[in-house]
Amino acid sequence: MIRLMLAAILMALLPTGIARSAQEPDVVAKEVRDAEEQCRADGGRPLKRPNFMRVEDLNGDGGEDWVLDFSKFECAGTLPPQPFCGSGGCSLSIYLWAGGSTWQKALDETVQTFRFVKQNGRPALRVELGGSACGKVNARSCPQTFVFEGAKLVPARR
Repeated sequence: MIRLMLAAILMALLPTGIARSAQEPDVVAKEVRDAEEQCRADGGRPLKRPNFMRVEDLNGDGGEDWVLDFSKFECAGTLPPQPFCGSGGCSLSIYLWAGGSTWQKALDETVQTFRFVKQNGRPALRVELGGSACGKVNARSCPQTFVFEGAKLVPARR
């Protein structure tokens, strides 16, 4: 009878545990806090749209990796309303789990677009950088692919 009650209690708690989102690591929380403070100092109100901050296992190591997509961060009441975006794109930060309670900032780049893909069967990140990254005007883009190597993102060989 007691086992049955414990099983019922565990089953009732299980969906709550799954639905709970991960707690961002200190380095991620600090970058978000710094952006919010900068927005407030400029007289604005920080707005984080859906998917501004995402957590998923990007490199397949079983750890929580964090993505901060500043195209989804607004500073209402300021000009420009997206202070982390410019003609070359918006800031993108990626933190990869390095084991234990350590995360390493693997990418801090201004990108026009990005998406996670597979390259030769391995997890990769494909970005479009502003044209200045390859000698063009920013309105043009430069494709770049990065592959995951542990807690690092390195440019893919062409």
